[in-house]
Amino acid sequence: MFPSCKDFPALHSLCMDRRDVEQLRALARDLAARRETAFAEVQGEVEAMLAWLRERAAAVAERERELAELSNRLGADGLADELAAARRTAAAAEAELSLAAAERERLDEREAQIHAVEKELAARRRELDAREAALEERERRLQGDTMSFPAPLGFTDGLAELAHNEPG
Repeated sequence: MFPSCKDFPALHSLCMDRRDVEQLRALARDLAARRETAFAEVQGEVEAMLAWLRERAAAVAERERELAELSNRLGADGLADELAAARRTAAAAEAELSLAAAERERLDEREAQIHAVEKELAARRRELDAREAALEERERRLQGDTMSFPAPLGFTDGLAELAHNEPG
């Protein structure tokens, strides 16, 4: 049963092979455990991605349902009618904008005319004020001149004066 001494190198080699086999088995078990851990982590990520994809698919399906509902509601001509209505509204808004611009231009012209008239009135007011001042000055001078004349005589005083001035 026991090998002879001659077989010791073979036996030693066999034992070394068994130790290597055990190390290989331990290494294989370690690698398998690591693989299972990595697989579990990746599996969690895959599950999260699948859940996200399901949510997105549900959202896309909801949008498709809304689009189909809108399409059914509008019909082929409904969309054309709505587009035509939008174009009419845009044209009306553009016309209104054009009218508003023209009205603004007329108001600006009117404002310029009013400003010119106000300027002319202010000039005339200054001229009138100057004339009034000149007239007041003239009237004041005239009143001052009349004060230097003797007071007019009454009728009886005038006759008496004439009687005194007669030769005789």
